[in-house]
Amino acid sequence: MEKKRIAWLDAVKAVGILVVLLVHTGRSFGPVSFYGGMFYMPIFFITAGMTFSYKPEESFGAFVKKKAKRLLLPYFGYNLFLFVFFFLRGNADGQTLLGILYSRNCLMPMDSATNVYFMQILNAPTWFLTCMFVSYILFWILMRAAKGDSRKAFVGNGIYLLIAIGLHYACPVLLPWSIDCAFYAVTFLIIGKLAAVQDWVGKLLKKPFYLFLVAAAFVLAARWNGSVNMSVGDYGRSMALYLFVGTAGSLIVMSLCSALYETKHTKWLQRPLECIGRHTLPILCLHLFVYSVIGMVFGMLGITM
Repeated sequence: MEKKRIAWLDAVKAVGILVVLLVHTGRSFGPVSFYGGMFYMPIFFITAGMTFSYKPEESFGAFVKKKAKRLLLPYFGYNLFLFVFFFLRGNADGQTLLGILYSRNCLMPMDSATNVYFMQILNAPTWFLTCMFVSYILFWILMRAAKGDSRKAFVGNGIYLLIAIGLHYACPVLLPWSIDCAFYAVTFLIIGKLAAVQDWVGKLLKKPFYLFLVAAAFVLAARWNGSVNMSVGDYGRSMALYLFVGTAGSLIVMSLCSALYETKHTKWLQRPLECIGRHTLPILCLHLFVYSVIGMVFGMLGITM
């Protein structure tokens, strides 16, 4: 049975994907690009954690099969489409195929002088699907160990964070399927689960002053931590600080979207956001390809972008 969708959470996902679309235009939108870049990946992990339902009777194999159908089938489907398209144009080879299997934008951190770049057929954003898949597996194992208690899982997650820190500083390469990033991203899943269980958003809306404090702390921490890029293991100045920044930014957006649904006067905005939020996966996987097509059409018309 399909879960009943939560409208305001769809709106939250829409905000996240809209920021992705802006950032990936390659243009700077000032504060929107900078501050949006702080939460546009964590917000998807946190919302996924909020809707995650641990079922003790569900076997590990059944869980993996379910998530593979939800994430891996689209991953390989969209990448197959892009590979065939670029192969027929003569712009895809064995390394391109290796990149799809490795599912990482590059082999080493971005500042490496001898880097190897993989996902060069407008498929770079699809790294998120395999990362989310691995994160879900790690999260399920943690919840099983904690017997479904999200607070115990939060404490036990310290082991995952130590592994993430060790991989980040000791491993010279970025691991396939963002395994190193997944150990880190599980924390955002757990935070999302705690936020749902303890109704963090509802409590913030009842105490606007606390929401203001969270927003102020977010701005200050974001400026101190600097720009980030989870896809290549760049967490800014501090991996710990980015956990706070990503969480605070996500809570602000979630609070605003939840408040949006407390009035009837915003239905004109609610419906398009819900629609976008329900289709974030295909938008994420294909938006660079669509940008390229638009660019070609504009070029044929003599319009400079």
